[in-house]
Amino acid sequence: MRDSRSASPDDARLLHAACFFALFCVGFYATSFGPALPFFARKLNVDLDTAGLLITGIFVGSIIASGAVTLGLGRGQMRIAVATGLLVASLGLFGLGFAHQWWVALGAVVLLGLGDGLIVAGAHVLIANTSRNVPAGITRLNLWFAVGAVCGPLWAGALLANNFSLRPVYSGLGLVLLVGAALMAASRRSVEMRGDLAVPGGRATTFSGFIALMGLLLFLYVGAEIGLGSWVSSYAERTAGAGVFAAAAITAGYWGALALGRVLAEWFLRLEIGAVTVLRWSIIGGLASSAALALVGGNIWLGAAAAFATGLCFGPIWPATIALSSAGNEQHVPAAMVTIGNAGGILLPWAQGVLLVSQGARTGVALTAVLCAAMLALSFLAQVRSPSRAIHESA
Repeated sequence: MRDSRSASPDDARLLHAACFFALFCVGFYATSFGPALPFFARKLNVDLDTAGLLITGIFVGSIIASGAVTLGLGRGQMRIAVATGLLVASLGLFGLGFAHQWWVALGAVVLLGLGDGLIVAGAHVLIANTSRNVPAGITRLNLWFAVGAVCGPLWAGALLANNFSLRPVYSGLGLVLLVGAALMAASRRSVEMRGDLAVPGGRATTFSGFIALMGLLLFLYVGAEIGLGSWVSSYAERTAGAGVFAAAAITAGYWGALALGRVLAEWFLRLEIGAVTVLRWSIIGGLASSAALALVGGNIWLGAAAAFATGLCFGPIWPATIALSSAGNEQHVPAAMVTIGNAGGILLPWAQGVLLVSQGARTGVALTAVLCAAMLALSFLAQVRSPSRAIHESA
C-alpha cells in the first residue's frame, strides 16, 4: 500500500473534501436545534429548559466516541471512523425525527452524539496529519463546520415556520449525512497518515500543563459557542418578539459570522500573525459583544448585530486552540482536545437554558460573557505554562 508520500494530489484532495463535507454535516445538524427546541418541547411534552437536555445527550455520546478515537484507533482506522460516524449520526437523526416520546428522543440524540464524536475527532486527526500547513488545514476544516452551521437554522426555521413537522427536518438532515458517508468511503486510504508520525498505542500522550489549560479553554469555548447558538433564537423570541423564521435568521447570522471569523483566522495565520494573538483578541471581542447582547435585549436589530459580532469573534477560537495544542505533539492530540472540548457541551448549554427560562433571557445570555472572561484568564495562564517558544513569540 502506498503511503502519503507516493499518493497523488487528487487522493489528498478527495480525502480532504470528504473531511470538509463531514464537518459541514456536523454544522448542519448541530445548529438546527436552536429553532427546533421549542417544537421538541411541545411535541415531547416537556419544558423548554428540559428540551435543552437534547443538546446534552449529543455531547455525552460525542465525548464517548471521540475518547475512543483518542485512546484506541490507529492510522488505518481514521477514515473508517469518520464514515461510520456519519452512518451512525444519520440513524440518530432519523430516530429524532420520528420520536414521539422523550426517552426515544434522548436515545436518538445519544446515538447522534456517538456518530458526532467519530466524525469530529477523526476528521481533525486526518487533517492534522495530512496537511502541509496544519493551522491552515484545521481552520479550513472548521470553516466548513461554520458553513453548515449557517444552513442548519435556516433549514429548520424555514420548514417549521411553514408548518412542517420535525420529521422532514431531521429526515432530510439524515439523508445529507448518508451522502457524506459515501464520499468518505470513496476517498483513498493511502493518504490517511504521514508515516513519520506516531499513532495511538505507540508512545503515550503527555498531557502537559499547557495542553491541560488549552483543553479547559476549549471546554469553556464549546459551552459558550453551542450554548449561544442553541438559545439565541429563544432569546430573540422572548426579548424582541421575533417570529420563528426571524429568530432562526438571527441564529444563522451568528453562525454565518462565525464562518467569516474562520476565514479571517486562516488569513491571519497565513500572514504569520501568531495563533496566541489571534486567540486572545478573539476572546476579548467575544467578551465585549456577548456582554452587549445581554444588555440590548428588546431591540431586535441591535441584538442581531451583537449576535453577529459575537459569532465573528468566536470564529478563530477553536482552530487557533487546536492548532496551538497540535503543533509538535502526537497525532491523536487533536482527538483528545476534541474530547475535552466537547465535554463543555454536556452541561453548559443546558445550564444556559435553565438560566434563560428561570432568570430571564438576558441573564441566560450573560453566561456567555462570563465564560469568555474565564477563557481570557486561561489564555494568559497557558502562555506561562507553555514549553514552547512559539507561543511566547506569537503573543
